[in-house]
Amino acid sequence: GNRLASGSDDSTIKIWDTSTGGCLQTLQGHTGSVNSVCVMDGNRLASGSDDNTIKIWDTTTGGCLQTLQGHTDRVFSVCMMDGNRLASGSDDSTIKIWDTTTTGACV
Repeated sequence: GNRLASGSDDSTIKIWDTSTGGCLQTLQGHTGSVNSVCVMDGNRLASGSDDNTIKIWDTTTGGCLQTLQGHTDRVFSVCMMDGNRLASGSDDSTIKIWDTTTTGACV
């Protein structure tokens, strides 16, 4: 609807109200620049970072639900494949597919 998410070099994700231009929420937890964000569903967001991780966020509470680890270099892209799987691309020259419905395992 009227929300937009952005990643930043300050290691945060901001949720913006596109109607007013105001910042609704700041998500903190990464230790490196946030290179990519994607909406997973109505209240979950995924982010990829220079800290080599992907984080799954609850945008209702602002809390980190899960941290996905497995890349050995910065994560520069994340995207939802379907309702259960998330893809990530990294400078470690791999693309990983993650199961987001159970343990967050790389499949």
